[in-house]
Amino acid sequence: MAELSPLDAELLAQDLPALTQADVASTVFSGQRGKMEYRAAGDPNKPVALMLHGLGSSSAGYRAQFAGLSRDFRVIAWNAPGFGDSSQIQGQDAGIEDYVNALEGLLRALGIRRLAVLVGSSWGSVVALAFARRYPALIGSLVLSAPNVARGHITGEARDAELNAWLGMADVDVLVSRAAIANRLLTPDTPAQVRQHVERLRDGMTTDGWRQAIRSLFTAYTPDIIPEVRCPIAILSGTLDQVAPYRDHAERLLAAAPWSTSQLFEDYGHILKLEAPSKFNAVVREIAA
Repeated sequence: MAELSPLDAELLAQDLPALTQADVASTVFSGQRGKMEYRAAGDPNKPVALMLHGLGSSSAGYRAQFAGLSRDFRVIAWNAPGFGDSSQIQGQDAGIEDYVNALEGLLRALGIRRLAVLVGSSWGSVVALAFARRYPALIGSLVLSAPNVARGHITGEARDAELNAWLGMADVDVLVSRAAIANRLLTPDTPAQVRQHVERLRDGMTTDGWRQAIRSLFTAYTPDIIPEVRCPIAILSGTLDQVAPYRDHAERLLAAAPWSTSQLFEDYGHILKLEAPSKFNAVVREIAA
């Protein structure tokens, strides 16, 4: 990727908004109530842009969107159930629809009746699509960044073997080099300022929350969901994404929903919101308009 532009460097240098907790009523939580962590920036009277993070991340991954979009939007990013200090979904297993239920509960708790745009990155794109299908009246538009088709189409022994392999690696207490994680998510020539932020994305993860989110991936297949979503959709893909390569993920979604728009980020990897923040923010503004 190219060197950061002065605007991108400025966006990445801004501080994150503080974490806030909301008391959320939802059947997915023990006792039907839970605490949901989120960050927010911008005028509460502005249109709402809501951000959903990926499996190995948290609301902190949207640093450049808080900085760059909060003049035009009320920008909100959650810590999904089981991430950070957000309450975990009750029981061991969790499906994508459980996260949809939790997200709807968060919107009710915050008094939000409609989203100008819902942004989902990686695993967050799966939650975003399922939410848009269930609650079409609440969604103005969708941005799916480094989208994932999920694993719900795999069955039988193949499903069990793959799920168990994923779960076997999901433990925050296992020491893994931050640099090695960033190397998989980014390109070799990613600027140090981006890499530093990406190396800290796992700080909001918990083992139980991580494993629940992994299980949810095996309960949905997004090429079956996206044809039922009729709001404007922008699909963003890095041409050097090693985690969700275009051909295996975005291309399948575009084939299932050819009315969607495709934005290729040449020579970028999996974390487009931090790798190319001003371009990412421009897509959000355009589709929300």
